[in-house]
Amino acid sequence: MNSTSERLINISMQTFSDKGYHGTSLNSIANDLGVKKASLYNYINSKDDLYGLCLEKCMNDGINIIENIDIRSQNLSEELLSFFKMYIFESACLVKFYVQLSFAPSNFIKDIEQYNDKLSTTLTYKLDEIHAHHKLNINKDEFVLLIRMFINGWLYRRAFIQSEATQKEVKNEFNIHAKLLLNTIRAKQSE
Repeated sequence: MNSTSERLINISMQTFSDKGYHGTSLNSIANDLGVKKASLYNYINSKDDLYGLCLEKCMNDGINIIENIDIRSQNLSEELLSFFKMYIFESACLVKFYVQLSFAPSNFIKDIEQYNDKLSTTLTYKLDEIHAHHKLNINKDEFVLLIRMFINGWLYRRAFIQSEATQKEVKNEFNIHAKLLLNTIRAKQSE
């Protein structure tokens, strides 16, 4: 993928994240990219084609973040905290785009379901590996559920943060909640 294609996908993801599928026009994307709308057709066939590319990038980026968790890390709490921050806070555009998928056109439902299944399977598999490698004394299903609930709750909360001041407050609250969760896991780990 060349740099213009990458910029097109990144700008489009940001626009779809902010305005949703129906609020986004190829004209606005072309303007943000600094090209004429007709030039977009050198890279895509349609708005649906572009949305599909953004969907694929969103899911692949999410899966890559999950797959990069080091299950063998000596410090499980730090590794999970690093993952949470990357998945929830460092990828704001992905989070907002992911939430916007709830309002995607019906022709994308099958793709979204397949990507969600893959994302879910990847996360569950990684958490199962962590549980086994670190020999946690917490029930595996309970461990997976705790992590999933934490991630899902914070993903939605993160998606709707608007102001810079609110972001700082929420990030502080996130750190407190993450430490509480990780302390619970750590306590179970040492039992």
